[in-house]
Amino acid sequence: MNNALSDTQAAPRTPSERRRFFTFLAAMLLLVACFWGKPIVSFGFDPQEERCLPDLHLALLVHHAPTKVKDGDLLFWSPSGSLSGFKEKFILKQVAGVPGDRITIRGEEVRINGKTVVRGFPLAKAYHREAKEFERDEIIPDGKYFLIGVHPMSNDSRYWGFLDAGSVVGFAYKLF
Repeated sequence: MNNALSDTQAAPRTPSERRRFFTFLAAMLLLVACFWGKPIVSFGFDPQEERCLPDLHLALLVHHAPTKVKDGDLLFWSPSGSLSGFKEKFILKQVAGVPGDRITIRGEEVRINGKTVVRGFPLAKAYHREAKEFERDEIIPDGKYFLIGVHPMSNDSRYWGFLDAGSVVGFAYKLF
């Protein structure tokens, strides 16, 4: 009888099988954590026909405010204040200026530290202002970011000003 019992017992798992099992288990736990309570990561895309970041089709959104932000980073936040009219849960833009950078807006050109980052003010009329009213020359203050979209019709910092660092929900990675 002991022989029959030992024949039906499973063979010990190999290290490769155990590794696959624990990888699967970790992936399932991560999925549960992402969808139960506050998400750790999510995916984002711009459903508009004319996207503010045309080269960005899908992004991985990490729901954790970054400790260090530099030009070119992608940040997202929940719309509020003057941006509360947006229907999207999050707004995603590219960082063009960080605290200490000099922003100069003259004519139709926005420059950060002497480098042109965006041109034109096609949405000025939507804000009931003339393009000249957006002109300025200042240093980006601590705790603020200047964010842009590369599409000419992007509703970004050139219209509504700096984003407060405390409003940032997280950062994103371009997937494709």
